[in-house]
Amino acid sequence: MLRLLLFTTIFSVAPACYAQTPGDAGPKKLQGAEVIARIDKQVILASDLLWEVRLLIERNTVPPEQVDEATQFLMQQQLRGYIDTKLMYADFRRNAPGADMKAIRGQLNDPFYNGGGSGKSPGSVPGLMDALEVDNMQDLEAKLHELGTSLADRKEAFVEKAIAQTWASEQIRVDKPTYTQLLDYYQKHKEDYAYPTQAKWEELVVQFSNHPSKEAARKKLVVAGNLLWRRVQQQPAVGEPVFTDVARKYSESYTAEDGGLHGWTTKGALVDTTLDTALFTLPVGALSPIIETASGLQIVRVVDRREAGYTQFADLQDEIQKKMTNESFQEKMQEHLGKLRGETRIWTIYTGDTTAQAFLESPPSPVMRR
Repeated sequence: MLRLLLFTTIFSVAPACYAQTPGDAGPKKLQGAEVIARIDKQVILASDLLWEVRLLIERNTVPPEQVDEATQFLMQQQLRGYIDTKLMYADFRRNAPGADMKAIRGQLNDPFYNGGGSGKSPGSVPGLMDALEVDNMQDLEAKLHELGTSLADRKEAFVEKAIAQTWASEQIRVDKPTYTQLLDYYQKHKEDYAYPTQAKWEELVVQFSNHPSKEAARKKLVVAGNLLWRRVQQQPAVGEPVFTDVARKYSESYTAEDGGLHGWTTKGALVDTTLDTALFTLPVGALSPIIETASGLQIVRVVDRREAGYTQFADLQDEIQKKMTNESFQEKMQEHLGKLRGETRIWTIYTGDTTAQAFLESPPSPVMRR
């Protein structure tokens, strides 16, 4: 039986289109029930795409005189996005005739109604609610109806895409890269794993604007600084923040609620060069003298610092393996899809009878072939 995987679908909202036939005085509108493509016994109706079109047009200012042309072009773009799903779904139905469709659909009920692993998987009910900006099923169904589709239609599209993606993944076999291949990849892409000199630091700040004079601001910082000095003497070990509650009580910076702590900061990234210099010259764990900036006074302490270098291969091995495996999978997937595209005859209202590959490579047609 088809193994169902967790998956992420792409929910693209693109306008669909009206079209003009040769000899017509004006554009003809596609009707929702009109067949616009046939792919291996499957049909794609105008309504499969038009609901997304109407949504986009509803939310964007499209001059009336441009709607027909934009719709004609984008309807075909939207159709192109359906081709691979339909090809893989047809491949599944041909090669897995004994699949228990009832059981498969049952397994997809929860992902559809509850959003899958992400909670809002595109095309699922939560994903649709998010996209259509509604917060309950009644409003969702009403909005879908207004756009020319239904919850049942959206569920069918969700199920087909889930099956197609899962089937596609099951057709591809990727060998696990060897240790030598992983190391070779690391060496070839080593610059991708470079990191600059960085410091993790904490601060206690007083702002001139919060005090009647610079001297008043300095007095407050001196009081807090004495508390920090005693704290550092009590906790001389480096690598851990010590400002914490003192910064929360005395600091006037946005970092106060976080105990004055800053994450890794790259050398040269700070506008204030005096502060930047202090962070990369102070001994790790030591308090700075009072630093005056344009807006106030501060004391800083470097919690940790690391010099520019490269993340070690051992720390990246799992990440590289996943990346290489995914790249190999995507390459083989494109080969598999390319074979299906070249072998499968399709009919569209824009091109007539052709191959899927030819349709995907062709420019948008200015007319429809009814």
